[in-house]
Amino acid sequence: MRTYKDYLLHANERFKMVQELQKEGLICDNGEFVPSVHYPPITQYNAMSPNEVLQNYTLPADGMTDIYVHFPFCIRSCTFCHYPGLIGDRIAEKEKYIKYLKKEIELYLERFQIKNLRPRSILIGGGTPTYLPPAMLEDFLDFFNSKVDLSGCKQYNYDVDPDSLVGEDGKKRLEIMRAHNVTRLTIGVQSLDNQVLKVMNRAHNSKTAIEAMENTKEFGFDLNIEFIYGHPGQTLENWTEVMQQAVTLNTDEIQLYRLKILAYGDKQGHIINKREEIPDFEQTMKMKQIAIDILNENGWHENIRRVYTKNKKNISRYAYNQCCNLHDQVGFGLTGFSSYRDRFMINTQYFDQYYDAIDNNTLSISRGLVRSPEQQLRWSIILPLKNMDVKKGRFKEINGRNLDNTIFTEKMRNLKAFGLIEEDDRRIKLTELGSFVADEVAEQFNSAEYLPFEQSRYADGLLNPYLYNTSDDAFGK
Repeated sequence: MRTYKDYLLHANERFKMVQELQKEGLICDNGEFVPSVHYPPITQYNAMSPNEVLQNYTLPADGMTDIYVHFPFCIRSCTFCHYPGLIGDRIAEKEKYIKYLKKEIELYLERFQIKNLRPRSILIGGGTPTYLPPAMLEDFLDFFNSKVDLSGCKQYNYDVDPDSLVGEDGKKRLEIMRAHNVTRLTIGVQSLDNQVLKVMNRAHNSKTAIEAMENTKEFGFDLNIEFIYGHPGQTLENWTEVMQQAVTLNTDEIQLYRLKILAYGDKQGHIINKREEIPDFEQTMKMKQIAIDILNENGWHENIRRVYTKNKKNISRYAYNQCCNLHDQVGFGLTGFSSYRDRFMINTQYFDQYYDAIDNNTLSISRGLVRSPEQQLRWSIILPLKNMDVKKGRFKEINGRNLDNTIFTEKMRNLKAFGLIEEDDRRIKLTELGSFVADEVAEQFNSAEYLPFEQSRYADGLLNPYLYNTSDDAFGK
């Protein structure tokens, strides 16, 4: 059994490697990052009406998409959250929201002249989508399941907080979800250290989190649990203790998130006010390596990016379909986004605008982009590279050309030379080192207008993301 000193020694070695990459320009001056979640980044989409962004769009030939539904309600406002929502019971508002959510789904079916949605996978998220009275949850699921054909659905997910799964109401919610064919829950545990949970402004403690997990497994769900690292209150020592406890829990997946300081959604999180308390870049990177070492030595290995499992089948099909296979996905609800094969769109972040649009029999899309050929090429590298690998056959299907040595020639050469990517006849993927800095490697393929920091904040080295990054580089001209 390795000791804390052993973990720390390896973490120190890893950070030296990260520093060398930073000196070459891969990572900005103070180590800040913006996650490569979508391309272009969600915060940089311009205003577009539903008719503008959906013009000439047709559903896939098989009619299948992945589905996201958003519930913007929470018990508390967590320090790290970057999405707008309402806090507290808000029963009347929840009833109103569900009424409009139902109508939005009906409007979508009418627009595309279909009777049912045909999902590959479903994700119900938020917020806390289970922060509803059981009867209200059941009412929504009765309606929703009546509008979806589940025959081709490989996974039905809910993202939840521990508090909503304990006590009499918690067990009732689990019973309702199971009866409506939900198969997988992701619980936002975030930490098992009660002091850190207080700093995060979480409503639960570690005992509640474990009880929620036990209840979830009792009802037969697949279970994913999430942890954030690099948060105020965390130290290398208490983070090590949390990870050592995490690997003993009865779960199918363990997911790690680095604290996001800068907004990547429609709201700047309160964490921006705690900058001075946030562990520095070095400490944060060492936390990541310690977690990986503890997970690996206990049989947990990275499957899809940031997700560690013992069995490769235990992943989010929703994330895999959207980010790795680049399949069409439709989103409903406030800030719900849709990621289609050649465009992206997102619903309004404001409740009044959401209600007004639906009252006018219009989808509540407020921003979006129909990608140009260059944006499409970059998108079809960035998302799959960040999350698993770029499949050359799929790249050709999307772009009508081979992913060969004429595309980003110098950039690809440099990333290989620094041991960040590797390639064979079928795919390009991140190496172990590349996986450790996956967001920054994927970001190499952002066009200059969509890079998160100014060029001067990156060292003037071969990995400066502004280098070899023009349209000509992308298309091999």
